[in-house]
Amino acid sequence: MNRSFKLKYLLAFSAFFLSLLMANGQEIKFGTALQQDSIWLGDQIKLLFIVEQPTGTKIDFPQLPDSIQKIEILQKSKIDTSKLEGTKIQLKQTYLITCFDSGVHYIPSFYFKIKLGDRIDSAKTNDLRLYVKFPPVDLKRGPVDIKKPFAAPVTLKEIAPWLLGFILIGAILFLVIYAISRIRRNKPLFQRPPKPKLPAHVIALQELDKLKSEQLWQQDKVKDYYTRLTDIVRVYIEDRFTITAMEQTTFEILAEFKVKESLIEKKSFNELRDILELADFVKFAKFNPLPDENHLMLANAYLFVKETTIEVVSELPKTSETDEKEDVIVDISDKKEESQL
Repeated sequence: MNRSFKLKYLLAFSAFFLSLLMANGQEIKFGTALQQDSIWLGDQIKLLFIVEQPTGTKIDFPQLPDSIQKIEILQKSKIDTSKLEGTKIQLKQTYLITCFDSGVHYIPSFYFKIKLGDRIDSAKTNDLRLYVKFPPVDLKRGPVDIKKPFAAPVTLKEIAPWLLGFILIGAILFLVIYAISRIRRNKPLFQRPPKPKLPAHVIALQELDKLKSEQLWQQDKVKDYYTRLTDIVRVYIEDRFTITAMEQTTFEILAEFKVKESLIEKKSFNELRDILELADFVKFAKFNPLPDENHLMLANAYLFVKETTIEVVSELPKTSETDEKEDVIVDISDKKEESQL
């Protein structure tokens, strides 16, 4: 209820709390009130029954019929209980009423039944008066058109099916267009996202391990062995140093490293030079190197990658092949010293 509504009820009950009954030395108050004493034809207002009683007293509220003369009862609420000061409580019950006949309408008194021990008593409430007003009609205007219904606002519940339908149609159209475009480009409709590219040194070491396991030069495929070896090194140089090594000659690659001396150390430069120059002899001059030289070039490739990597080598997974590689490096270095002696 708003403030004015509560004020009207307060004034009404201050006047209508006339029915009093003594129970165990305490007062029981009864009363009825209207939300307002006048309404327009067909309006709805509330009729309130209220009782203030001591705790433990049993009181039966009156049961109203569906209508009181020409006043219609539309709805009845449950009895609401609230606590007052001391041991008293307040009981409320509300009726929603309306009337479709103009004029003055009387609401008679009603009786509450009170049980006081073995005795049953009753208390009468005050009667009420309701004024029903008829809307003013201008008879001089004559008949007029029926007033158009008011446009009710559109709710989300009403437009939700349309929104879902548009979303579904849009999704179907998108899938059809997507499928047609993929088919025209000879691509699969669905594909997995590409795996993240491995670091350059990881790819190079994996390829060197694979080359070692293939044993090409042991099968008299020396040229294929050096072609593969130099391709692995050149791809590593492109990914690691952003030098177009696959499109450059040995001389151009070495010249670029000489200009950019800060890229690699001298030891790594010598290892790279030995690999590329010996590979050129094999591929273009049909030179047939010794088995120790083949081992040495593979070892130089491992060393060049490890020495120029930008990541910690210990993070790489160790394999049996890399362990064998280290053994090869040791053996070859020993043999190289013996040959120099």
